[in-house]
Amino acid sequence: MEALKDEDWDCLFLHDVDLIPENDHNLYTCDPWNPKHASVAMNKFGYSLPYPQYFGGVSALTPDQYMKINGFPNEYWGWGGEDDDIATR
Repeated sequence: MEALKDEDWDCLFLHDVDLIPENDHNLYTCDPWNPKHASVAMNKFGYSLPYPQYFGGVSALTPDQYMKINGFPNEYWGWGGEDDDIATR
């Protein structure tokens, strides 16, 4: 919310700090119709998704999509849960 006050952003990335891109050809863009899951291949999961509906690590949303999911959840401490919460929204 604070970043949206500073600039007219057209794409927001929610990015786990422990994930480093291995490929510099990644496109950091948003899909105007749906949130985009941008970390579909991670070495810690053997370069496949841990379960079919997994939506975590790195995701791209337009500001409108971000507002529709009511932002990032603040109820989680430590590892896990917040990504599933966002996917459900």
